[in-house]
Amino acid sequence: MDQDNLEKVNSIYKSAIEQVLAIETHKKDISLQILMFRDDKRWALIQAFLEYDLQKHLLLDQAAVVAINNGAYEIVEDLDKLYQHTRGPDLITKIRIECTQVEKFIKLLKKGRKHKDWLSFTERRALQEISKFVLEQAREYNKL
Repeated sequence: MDQDNLEKVNSIYKSAIEQVLAIETHKKDISLQILMFRDDKRWALIQAFLEYDLQKHLLLDQAAVVAINNGAYEIVEDLDKLYQHTRGPDLITKIRIECTQVEKFIKLLKKGRKHKDWLSFTERRALQEISKFVLEQAREYNKL
């Protein structure tokens, strides 16, 4: 890869990381509120937290595609470290698995907030687990 192209890819990556940091700041702000509120207000905050998380993964997906397509292997390695906890054959698959999972959480959350009585036992149980998952993340964010 030529130097000019490498600089462009690095610039795109830096911009994506700056946006991710801004998203993480929003998530930290929301996490404090999640810990303070209960019931409907908390569910709205959990949904917002997950939507920011999805935005983060989508940005990192774009950065990964650009890096891979341009042979910026250092960037690919950096991104791969962020997704080392996710199973998948390659970086793009790992990121998209995270996106799909968060999208499923958001979809179920929206359904639960709109039509709570329509939820099956399994869906209600899944919502409890999503809440526990986000609450644990909120606690971690507030330790930072």
